[in-house]
Amino acid sequence: MSSTVTTASQPSLHLQGVDFKTIPIIDLSKLHSSNVEERRELAREIDQACTKVGFFYIKNHGISEELIKKTYEAAHRFFDLAEGEKMKVYLGNSKNFRGYSPLYGERSSNPDLEEAALDKPPGALSEAFDIGYELSGDLRKGPGDQLPRDDFGLLGENQWPEESLIPGFRVTYLRYFAEALELARALMRIFALALGQKEDFFDPMVRFPGVTSRMLHYPPQPVQGQEIPGLAAHTDYECFTILAQDSVPALQVLNNRGEWVLAPPIPGTLIVNISDTFSFWSNKRFKSTIHRVANLSGEERYSIPFFFGVDYNSTISVLENQVSEDNPPCKEPFKAGEYVRWKLSKAYIGYGGEPAGKSSDA
Repeated sequence: MSSTVTTASQPSLHLQGVDFKTIPIIDLSKLHSSNVEERRELAREIDQACTKVGFFYIKNHGISEELIKKTYEAAHRFFDLAEGEKMKVYLGNSKNFRGYSPLYGERSSNPDLEEAALDKPPGALSEAFDIGYELSGDLRKGPGDQLPRDDFGLLGENQWPEESLIPGFRVTYLRYFAEALELARALMRIFALALGQKEDFFDPMVRFPGVTSRMLHYPPQPVQGQEIPGLAAHTDYECFTILAQDSVPALQVLNNRGEWVLAPPIPGTLIVNISDTFSFWSNKRFKSTIHRVANLSGEERYSIPFFFGVDYNSTISVLENQVSEDNPPCKEPFKAGEYVRWKLSKAYIGYGGEPAGKSSDA
């Protein structure tokens, strides 16, 4: 269901993870089974994928194809807007990294993983519209609920295009957000079993989860042979990502031989990949695998990643059962929001988390 497409072109790219040639497909039909043994069996299957690859497809995930289709249609309508209209919701107007990121607005290389290519633009060949957690996108919240204290400048309101420009855009996107959020919470219970914890271990940490959902648009490459990354080689920051991708193949996953393994779209599936926080929690037994997007198809590509993390005030500490005398903790305890904000502050060109017109010295 996937194939090796090329070897890593950057000799400085820090290889990690394990050797794999394919990405497994996992059936989630037992995700909500009343039989705990069936849930444990699912957890064992997911554990294998997390420790050997860090990526897996999911089918029978519960989000309707009709809703996914409508969300893609909403994304097309947003990115078809004039640049001036999109820039009205520029994420540089926000303190919490929400809104529109234009073409070349994100770094095309990650200094933690690879050196920048001097002969290519510093920005990535993609544009994005980002939203974060809001109460109206959570099926478990009602009129009396309020957001918790914001210690890291990551909570608050989303920016939205005017309803008259894209009727129904906000409603459609928040409906998808809410469905993905419920799927993510259910997966957290299976991940808890996979990590040898009680099934409800993470429940208190996902009441107001640190979530970002993105609509991404990747134009075709302008010049063959001078490829610009749609998104640079990177790992994700939170616990895991749920990715919807359209029919255009572009996602590539790096194995420890330095080979980029294609993760092509498979109808009826989503992709899940482990992110840094879960890797730290598991003492790096779960693999936060390097990946990138390279749209060489000659067609436009759209995707909708849903980055799921715990409440930003949660403390991430390596689980005791993942530590031994020969395998000490890989990282000191830290706050989830502290790590996410630090990573986001380095991701964009000309924006580090301060609204336009303000500086961190103000």
